[in-house]
Order: sequence, then structure tokens, then C-alpha cells
Amino acid sequence: MTAIPDDKIAISNDKESKNRMLEERIITEKNRLLRFIKERNDYIRSLPEIEKKAFIASIQSIKESKGKIERLLVKKETKRGIDDLLFSFEDLPLFGKEYWFMKFTADDGSRRQFFLMFGRSAGDIEVNGRYVENSRITDDKTDGYCVSWAYDEMQKSITDDLGVIEVKADRVTCSSKDIKADFYGSFPKYMLDISNGDRKVCCLDIGEPADENYNSELSEYFRGLFGYRFANLYFDFKGVLFDKEFSGKCYAQKVIVVGPLIPWKWSRIIFKNGSVLTYYIPNIEIVGVEYNIHNSIEFYDAETRNLHRFKKAKVHEYPSEKGDKRWVLTAEEGRVFMVTRSYCKESFSFMKNFNFKYVENLVDVVDFQIETDGRVITLKETGSGLGMVEDTSGFVI
Repeated sequence: MTAIPDDKIAISNDKESKNRMLEERIITEKNRLLRFIKERNDYIRSLPEIEKKAFIASIQSIKESKGKIERLLVKKETKRGIDDLLFSFEDLPLFGKEYWFMKFTADDGSRRQFFLMFGRSAGDIEVNGRYVENSRITDDKTDGYCVSWAYDEMQKSITDDLGVIEVKADRVTCSSKDIKADFYGSFPKYMLDISNGDRKVCCLDIGEPADENYNSELSEYFRGLFGYRFANLYFDFKGVLFDKEFSGKCYAQKVIVVGPLIPWKWSRIIFKNGSVLTYYIPNIEIVGVEYNIHNSIEFYDAETRNLHRFKKAKVHEYPSEKGDKRWVLTAEEGRVFMVTRSYCKESFSFMKNFNFKYVENLVDVVDFQIETDGRVITLKETGSGLGMVEDTSGFVI
């Protein structure tokens, strides 16, 4: 009888080992899914009869959401469409969420950054331990949630609480127990005023940058009953924050999401010369393996006023003994390389059947190199970089 070589035995054993691991993962995920189904059914059975009927009716209402989603898909002229989206409430279908997000980054070489976010959900949701009931619109108002914080030589919390959102004509206002935030105007000029009682937190003029080719976008993507619609403004701003002059680059977004929140990797970096780098990588995990469902990097070169796009981005996270976490970004076999380091962070949690964690990390750029059209651009050309890296994990419907 011919003896089987040791190397073939090793390969066979390795293959069997991998197969066993895969089978174990599949069984684990299957058991997890079965547990979830059992827990869901047990939960429904435990509800009082009136709530049980409401729960079952909500599942049926998914089909009834079709008309609401079709309304979201109505095509509009871009500039008018941006204002229509910024200054309106949508008739949210089941699983719908509606948020305004604004980020301001200084251009004076300091680490100053300022953030405002407020929004609502079609169903009840818990945000940072506070319960937000189903947001019904009455007299152009609805209940929601508001968060605002800043870094100005030190980290400052401005508000993190329930709020009332009101939309009228060319203005959206969010009021919490701590602040009143007014965002108003029409494309391409806006204002943001935030006050705490008689004290002004900020007063900012927001307008188009010099390059009109990179200032705004209106986009939507729907597949079946799920998708999103958003308006983004990549504008300049100037004004006052905490009684001090404040100017730089603004990113203002209004987004409507129909579907669950899944983990993503997102960052927006502003360089001193006005260049901007953004990456966005939403992903899901199946049987312990991450799958990207979108993967993109954009780099706006302020010197040439050209926008460059890259694919196959990879982001690796590295903790530090000092607590200043780092992220290494690469893409297209080294054409993109960037290292960022955190200097403060703010954490959030969203709870609705499941838990979704969201962390805003303010970061400096430690190292940077990018190849565009035969040019190699480094921090020598762009100057220092400053921005945000978002950490997310979990899932919420």
C-alpha cells in the first residue's frame, strides 16, 4: 500500500479543521437566530391583547409604507430640493428615521470643533437612556432628541436631552431644556443661532465656498422598502462660538433613513489649506465575517479644485496606553495612506429591541500621503489635518 505523504496529511487535517470551524460558526449563528425568533415570539405572546394587536398591525403596515417611500423618491431640482429637505418633516414609514447633523471645524490651526445633531424616529426609541415616544407631528412640531457639544481648548457638553423640533417655512428649530437652536435661510446662505437662556452659544453665517463644484449634493437610494435620502452642504462658515471668533469648514446634513441602523466607518478630515478627505464604509457581519456593502474615499484637492475618488478602503483601529486611539486608512495598494489620532470623544447609545453604539472621536492627522494624477500630496502641501472619526457597533431597527 502506498504511503500518504506527510504534507498531504497536513493539508487534509487543516482542511478538516477549517470545515469544522465553519460548521461550528454556522451552528452558532443558526442557534442565535432561533433564540431571537423564540424571544420575539415569546415577547409578542406576553403582550397585553391590545398591544399584541398593535404589534401585529405594525408588521402589516410595512406594506402600507410603500406610498410614503414613493413620495421620498420624487425627483426635485437640486438647489430647491435641498431646502425642501432641510425645512420639512417627512411622513416617515415604519423603520423611518429623520436627523439633522451639523459639524464645524476651525481653519485657524487650533483643535476647535463644534457639533449639533437632532432628530426623531417613526417609532419609540431610547437615546442615551432617555425614552423618546413615537414622534407625531402637531402644529408643525414633534418630539425628538438633541445633542450638542464642542472642543474649545477643553471638551464642553452643551446639551444631551429630549427636545422639541419645529419646522416653519425656511427655518427649523430644536429646543431642549438647555438650548434653543435655530437653523434658517435659503440656498446658498444660512444661519445657525444657538442660545442658552440669555447667553449666546454661537452665531454662525454659513455659505458657499469659492469652488461651487464641491459645495452640495442631494441623493437618494432605495431598494424595496429600505433606503435613504439626504442633502449635504459642504460650506464655509464664520461667526462667534463662546464669545470668540470662529471660522472654517461646515458639513451640514439632513438625512432620512428607512431601515435599521447598521455599523459603519466614517470620517471627515479638513486640512489647513482647505482640502477635504472623507471615507464611508457601512458593513454587516455574517458568521463572524465583516462584509462591506459600500466602500468609498473622496479627496478634494483645494489647490487644483479637483475631486478624486478611490476604492477598496481599509481602516484598522489601534488602541493606545494613553487612551489616544489611532486609525490607519489605506486604499488602492498604498495610493492613500493616513493615520489619525483621537484627542477627545463623545459616546451615544440607541436602544430599540437591540442596542446601537455610536462614538464621535475628534482626531488630528499624524501622517498623510495620497497619490492623485501623478502627484504625491503630503502634510507638507496640505498643512495639518483635523476632523472626526465615527465608531459604531451593534444594530437597531
